[in-house]
Amino acid sequence: MIDVGKLAAVLGSGVCSALPGLHAWSGCDTVSALASQGKIKALKLVQANDLYLQAFTDLGSSWNVPTDVFNSIQAFTCQLYARNTKIVGANSLRYHMFCAKKGQIESGQLPPCEDSLMQHTLRANYQAAIWRRSLENLPDVPAPSAGHGWKLDDGGSLKIRWMAGLPAPDVILNLISCTCRRTRRPSDCSCILNGLKCTVVCKLQGCSNMVQDDAIVAQDANDSDGDSDD
Repeated sequence: MIDVGKLAAVLGSGVCSALPGLHAWSGCDTVSALASQGKIKALKLVQANDLYLQAFTDLGSSWNVPTDVFNSIQAFTCQLYARNTKIVGANSLRYHMFCAKKGQIESGQLPPCEDSLMQHTLRANYQAAIWRRSLENLPDVPAPSAGHGWKLDDGGSLKIRWMAGLPAPDVILNLISCTCRRTRRPSDCSCILNGLKCTVVCKLQGCSNMVQDDAIVAQDANDSDGDSDD
């Protein structure tokens, strides 16, 4: 049996105050964990840095994530993935790590982009805020879909909002291609699996998932009208 009182005394009141935020952020029943980034590593980093300790102490104090708290968590995330880095922005570190490996790196080895990290932090903040109010009688808890990292789908079910924006600019998304040949099954097509339309650079042309050029669609419509007049 673990003596919680002794454990709290060893950790100190500062670390104990940060634990709800850190536990939620590093992965719990309601918030996902970052790939290959365990809790012990995160705890040691928090114990060694007062700025990170304060950030996770503040996480869950309110229903919103202040800019300074998120900036500290961004820097913390960068050091999780590259311990001695001076980079404090998730997007910049992703770029530098990708270039250092000349593109030969799995996506799970990179930190999340800033957009995804914000959504993750919002979910952790929401969960930590509930824990910090666990002794309150009827706390006023907002809906998780009200800007806290989740969303409602068309059927009203709660889903994770992984990103608020696009994963890449349109010009990049248009260059993504699949290698489907004679037949196409949704479970095999990388374009469909990622919610993208097939483009002219895909192997199989003329499929039902092909993006339609507005000019071509308009011309086809005009041709159809002309044929009907005849």
